[in-house]
Amino acid sequence: MGRNRRANGVKQWGKTGRNEPCPCGSGVKYKKCHQDRDQAKQVPYHESAKKLLHFRKGERVCLYPSTGGPCSGQVIRAHSISESAALARIARVGKVYQLNTNPFAIQKSQGEPQLKLENIAAATTFTGFCSSHDHQLFKPIDQGSLSPTREQAFLLHYRALCRELYVKRPNLDTNELLRDADRGRPVSIQAMVQGYVAARRVAIVESIKQMESDKQICDQAILVSDYGFLRAGYIRFCKTPTLACSGYTQPSFDFSGAEVQDLADMSKPCLNLSFTLLPNDHGGIAVFAWLDSADSICRTFVQSFMSTTNDRKSDALVQYTFDSFENFAVQPDWWENLPSDAQADSKMKMLNWTDLTVGIDPGTLIPGLIRFTDWEVEATGWL
Repeated sequence: MGRNRRANGVKQWGKTGRNEPCPCGSGVKYKKCHQDRDQAKQVPYHESAKKLLHFRKGERVCLYPSTGGPCSGQVIRAHSISESAALARIARVGKVYQLNTNPFAIQKSQGEPQLKLENIAAATTFTGFCSSHDHQLFKPIDQGSLSPTREQAFLLHYRALCRELYVKRPNLDTNELLRDADRGRPVSIQAMVQGYVAARRVAIVESIKQMESDKQICDQAILVSDYGFLRAGYIRFCKTPTLACSGYTQPSFDFSGAEVQDLADMSKPCLNLSFTLLPNDHGGIAVFAWLDSADSICRTFVQSFMSTTNDRKSDALVQYTFDSFENFAVQPDWWENLPSDAQADSKMKMLNWTDLTVGIDPGTLIPGLIRFTDWEVEATGWL
């Protein structure tokens, strides 16, 4: 999942009468909602975790444009990163490392991000396309080499967008699970929890709305085979990247630490960017892509990356992947042999923007003293 707008603000709870509307916004009277909440039994973690896993399964629906003809195959676990064209190139005995998002594993590690080995047949999959449309639509990026052409850049962008929308839609349900986190807590904590959930819901709704609008534009482009509205910047590497990534996010602080858009400003729509990093038969390629309506923000962000010296571009993309996305795959030998300080730094970046107890680091994308890798830049360009 890409970066979310951070929820801001907590509604101040004063003294509420028994028959007054509950300040949590549930729409029912206080006496039937949060009165005596501080004495309620806390919800066991395993119950919330089971519900979370259930909601995360998502829908089984083909996201191909509805006016593009009926689906002729069953909805499958489609790869957001190609199994044969990309994952197989960095796998060890058919497995890659992925971020472990299982809530029970997160509890066991006390919140420290952990990677787990996953078979490439299951890695980065989601039930977002039927077999026929998945094969038909993404054939230009799953078979053959990536230049990239404008069509290839569009398909990388569209795949990342569809996967993110698929993941984001259940967030409205998982967000509601947080409402019970204040059971058995003091009123001050109740106010904080309910305010956070309400603000987060607004952010999720706005994010989904923006992505659905982006998808409508892309759906029309598929139907008429016109990708002229897409903008992109790309980097080709001589060596095979030790990471693969497909993500859709909202750029905030760029590779120099400058803010390009304020994610907390709910008065403006946040503009989206896709990022894809793939090993291929010539080494590897990274592609940033966005709609022309987001050019003012996204081009500035990508230009800051292009300004990074070539010998640090690989380091910058490693940091970017771990900071901004969770849909990535890692070459096992590379990760296991990474120095402990580099692993620790990577895990801290995974917490940036996700752990409320960790302050946001605006300079998280600036290449620092730690050297992760160098895939050797072959060429850069714009579309």
